[in-house]
Amino acid sequence: MSQSREDYIKFMYEEGHGLVVSNKQIAEGLNIAPPSVSEMMTKLEAEGLITYRRYHGALLTESGIAMAEELIRKHEIWEYFLEHKLKYTKEEVHELAEILEHATPTDLANRLAAYIDFPTVRKDV
Repeated sequence: MSQSREDYIKFMYEEGHGLVVSNKQIAEGLNIAPPSVSEMMTKLEAEGLITYRRYHGALLTESGIAMAEELIRKHEIWEYFLEHKLKYTKEEVHELAEILEHATPTDLANRLAAYIDFPTVRKDV
């Protein structure tokens, strides 16, 4: 899956809190043109990640929620590793983790989590 698609899913999870997210919210939050958002919503619905009603917005499906939670988990693992093991500053870790979360297979995230003794219970978003 592309980083762009993952960014949409993660944004909807973090901003929607289980509620419908409008195209306008997504466009403003991700700094994307509204027509591009509409096009992506159609794609994400076809992939079963959201339910979408034109002019009303979108809601994550169970698959979409699982994907978002996995992305956030990977992000948190990378932030912890970068800050506590590689001694990056808190200010530096977020952008690096944002890049790494998209390129990290689940197996690598699991191994990294075990290596750093990362807690299995995730923080609330």
